[in-house]
Amino acid sequence: MDTFKTIAIIPARYASTRLPGKLIKYEAKKYTGKFLIEHVYEKVKTAKQIQEVIIAADDERIVEAVNTFSGTVKMTSSNHESGTDRIAEVASHLDVDYVVNVQGDEPDIRGDMIDNLVETMYAEKEAAVCTLANVITSQEELMDPNVVKIVLDDDNYALYFSRAPIPYVRDNEDRFAFTTKEKREEEIQGGTKKNFSFLKHLGIYVYRRDFLLTFSSLCSAGLEDAEKLEQLRVLSNGYKIKVIVTPYTCEGVDTPGGFERFIERYRIRKS
Repeated sequence: MDTFKTIAIIPARYASTRLPGKLIKYEAKKYTGKFLIEHVYEKVKTAKQIQEVIIAADDERIVEAVNTFSGTVKMTSSNHESGTDRIAEVASHLDVDYVVNVQGDEPDIRGDMIDNLVETMYAEKEAAVCTLANVITSQEELMDPNVVKIVLDDDNYALYFSRAPIPYVRDNEDRFAFTTKEKREEEIQGGTKKNFSFLKHLGIYVYRRDFLLTFSSLCSAGLEDAEKLEQLRVLSNGYKIKVIVTPYTCEGVDTPGGFERFIERYRIRKS
């Protein structure tokens, strides 16, 4: 059996638009015992298929915070347009086969989610990228433009990503009612796309290293510019993305309200 080297890189940007400095906000350390980025780092390290975890920072304040919990951190350029470009800078200096990209604001990430993703990629012959999805379980999620939806082909390769509620169900006024509760639960429990369901994207990826280094040089697609979804650049340039439907959910911490919910959830778990 081939042995592959796989690392996880967590892009860590200080200047978040909606919540600047969220990854190292003191409130998280005070009420949960750890910085937000520290929660993510420790969760990623539980993955069995990962040999190393690196935080790719754009600001010395993040470097200093990571050093307080003895995490591995690399300083990167502050001029990168995306987290993908940031992890590519780090990966370009490393001799690895695969790179996992986990956002620094995903404290619900599980090691077995990452392992499932990586193991699928090891067996994959066609895809340059592998990512995760959940079955959508509410009308609110379906209609929310901040929830990215995915349409898959019969082999679970992505056909399209959109902020719109796709696919459009022509003959049902209540589009979400098109799929029964039983079908959705079957998919959630089984982890595979056995029946039609609306799916939401989880922004966790594994890349072949060579493709990751190529990605930044690919032409930005009009679709990417319209939807503001860089994964559309992958599809528009003819590459495949494999999608795994996982029963596990992640709530990213990307707003002040999300940050408060994260702290409150942690308090509930600890009590």
